[in-house]
Amino acid sequence: MNIHFLFTKLSKHGLCGLFVTMLTLFILPSVSAQNSVFVSASAENDNGDGTTWATAKKTMEAALTLVGNNGTVFVKAGTYNLTGELTIPANVTVLGGYSPAALGTDTSQRNLPGVNSHWQDDTYCSILMGDGTFRIATVQGLLDGCIVRNGFTTTMGGGTLIEGGTVRYCVIMGCDAVAEDDASAEGGGVYIRNNGTLINCVVTECRGDNGSAVSGEDGSLINNTITRNWPSQCGTVTDYDGNVYNTVRLGNQCWMRENLRTTHYADGTAIPTSSNNSNTEPYYYQGGNVLQYGLYYNWPAVMNGAGQTNANPSGVQGVCPTGWHVPSAAEWIELSDFVASVPNYRCGTGSNTITKALSSRTNWSNSSYACTPGNNQSINNATRFNAMPAGYRSFGGNFSDSGIGVFFTSATNYDYAANSGNIMLYGYNRDWDGWGWRTGYYEYGKATGLNVRCVKNEE
Repeated sequence: MNIHFLFTKLSKHGLCGLFVTMLTLFILPSVSAQNSVFVSASAENDNGDGTTWATAKKTMEAALTLVGNNGTVFVKAGTYNLTGELTIPANVTVLGGYSPAALGTDTSQRNLPGVNSHWQDDTYCSILMGDGTFRIATVQGLLDGCIVRNGFTTTMGGGTLIEGGTVRYCVIMGCDAVAEDDASAEGGGVYIRNNGTLINCVVTECRGDNGSAVSGEDGSLINNTITRNWPSQCGTVTDYDGNVYNTVRLGNQCWMRENLRTTHYADGTAIPTSSNNSNTEPYYYQGGNVLQYGLYYNWPAVMNGAGQTNANPSGVQGVCPTGWHVPSAAEWIELSDFVASVPNYRCGTGSNTITKALSSRTNWSNSSYACTPGNNQSINNATRFNAMPAGYRSFGGNFSDSGIGVFFTSATNYDYAANSGNIMLYGYNRDWDGWGWRTGYYEYGKATGLNVRCVKNEE
């Protein structure tokens, strides 16, 4: 019987592609009766001694502490909500995917996520779940048969950092390696070094500054499927005033991840500022912290004389820097549809399902409603879109809803009211009527001061 392997050395610049080779023989680790620890998400707590399924530990942290530096951790299907990064030492093996009905350690009782489609189903899979603020695991030993989900780092390997170990038969999904300031992070899903190995895995829906799926210095990739990953950003953009904005790529679009704060159009023409209100004269308004919340612009200032449109892309440069444009309603819908299509970005099933993934992790008023941005803010902003709750400037000149709402304008007019513009994305930190991130037409007067996010012109 032949065994065919494909070994690919990783470059420092990362890698994103599809690696396929045929394995005609799967070799699974032998199971030692010594230093064995059992963990089950259905266990009541960590008080069990971990020596059998009946006395299993409840958390991965407790199981790895108990096994120490030598042994095997057997993991039943279930969701393991981690409180911090796991470390798997060189002589430790973690075997996931044991059926809820498993009685022993025979490998035939395992479901391997890389060869089935139940990646969201914790009755089939062992899901190691982060909260989007830390890497899931550093692997010096063997991690086998698990879902690695919702990891984050500002350095290397959002899902796993393979330090000479092996990750096998796993799915790494929804993980990011993003450095907020200098775009230096690498390996959204996996970073490999010290001759580590990634084998028979799927890496999907991950992002990175460099190497959206996999990056590394020295290691091997064998028979992996690497698909539907994307870069975290597309450089920076500078406006006429010299303000520099970070960006974020979501799907086929590249957005500013900060609110516009320019006082000039791209050709140097000054935008007037005033305490007056107008449906026809362009004005910008300054509210609170400009660096965090940006400036507020009325409809004439946003459009700079252009006619309304719902084209995708809009083609309206308006107040945006050269090479960027004001998004149309159709472009806001494209953004929302893409975010909603990524399971890792959804929270709950209501109309606010993608609110948290788009909202910043700071400045929101506390909320008791699940899935609103003010509830457990530390897990917001999975998309890195970083929508700040800047509120808006009303026709009467008051700044309203700071801390609880965010309002962005578009290039599409609200058709039945000549004095109204269209606000396409509306985030709100309340759930009393189910409000959340919405895609639809809303009537706000053209004199209302609203935030602007620009979209890059794509060739």
